[in-house]
Amino acid sequence: MFNKLILSIAVVGALSVGPTLYGQADQQGGKKQQQQADRSGSEQTLTGCLTEKDGSYMLATPSGEQLMVHGSMDMSKHKNHTVRVTGKTTEENGKTMLTVSKLQHVSPSCTQ
Repeated sequence: MFNKLILSIAVVGALSVGPTLYGQADQQGGKKQQQQADRSGSEQTLTGCLTEKDGSYMLATPSGEQLMVHGSMDMSKHKNHTVRVTGKTTEENGKTMLTVSKLQHVSPSCTQ
């Protein structure tokens, strides 16, 4: 009898805590999605190393973020340089793209 009582209390406790934990995880996931949605389409200014591979340009930021960048200006003269870019971000196939509206030269090399 005592074992059944302990088992019942344990089951009720587990069932009451589960939804609470699930609700917290869902709220955190919602915040992350909201942050991504807020960032997409917003204008940002980022500094990083501009590299080129197969005609596509990437910006590597000091925080480790990698963004594909494109724009109407000639980026080839800034290849393998540290630059500051301003533009609007979009998400395409799970990758962040930055359409550059302004590009400033910061340094003739990239610090690794």
